[in-house]
Amino acid sequence: MGWISRQFTTRTIVLMPIAIAINIVLGVTVQQVLKLPIYLDSIGTILVGVLAGPIAGALTGVLSNLIWQYAPGIGGGTIGPFAITAGVIGLLAGVWGQLGIYRSRPASRTVVILAAVTAAVIIGVVVYPILNNPAYTDPNIGGYPSWVFSAIVLIGIVAAVMVGGFILLSRDLAGFWVALAGVVTGIVAAFVSAPISAYVFGGVTGSGVDALVAALRQGGSDVLHASLGQGLFSDPIDKTITSFVVFIILAGLSRRIIARFPNGEHLVGAIVD
Repeated sequence: MGWISRQFTTRTIVLMPIAIAINIVLGVTVQQVLKLPIYLDSIGTILVGVLAGPIAGALTGVLSNLIWQYAPGIGGGTIGPFAITAGVIGLLAGVWGQLGIYRSRPASRTVVILAAVTAAVIIGVVVYPILNNPAYTDPNIGGYPSWVFSAIVLIGIVAAVMVGGFILLSRDLAGFWVALAGVVTGIVAAFVSAPISAYVFGGVTGSGVDALVAALRQGGSDVLHASLGQGLFSDPIDKTITSFVVFIILAGLSRRIIARFPNGEHLVGAIVD
């Protein structure tokens, strides 16, 4: 119990409602307004998990989805049952934080260049299945305007440049490991979400990823495999972008501030007053 209670310091408790608000605002904008095939509703969850620990991260994710679903004035939609997935994402973020994935790792120029190129290639690999999906090229399947496909291309390019460029400019290998952790988190999230999407909602959740499910269903997949396929398309790139956004946020914070969170020593090492 002591390990759990240590994650909920005053700083963590203050950060959690801010993180929940970030999750909901970005999630509604990306999923329900723009209807893009990504989510961006886990930035706050991953931030809390990395800074405070697995339980704090999991609770932030669960509360985000439940408040989003049931709070008066903003409630509704299909997000509530996916609180399980959000909890798993926060749990993994806490594990990554405790393993020091987000900790700075300066390296030689040659190693940094190799890491930057590899990270950019990883982004390309996880974006390609979305670009290759007929939902965004055949209006009879997805019904999307052409700008959505262009937006996906732009997201992939910006993500690759952002990740690779940050690694190069900062000469920090942590960016590579953060991107890799994002991909792993996305794959796990896809497997957790697929049964919920398939059996609770029949694969239709009212967000921008529905077109991917529809395309896979037209290709012959049953609802579970279509939901899993959609998740494996969308979640890895989404969680990679999200994880790297958190990494950039942390890079902009004072080391002294970070060190005062429960996972502080895993992120920056001990700082003596």
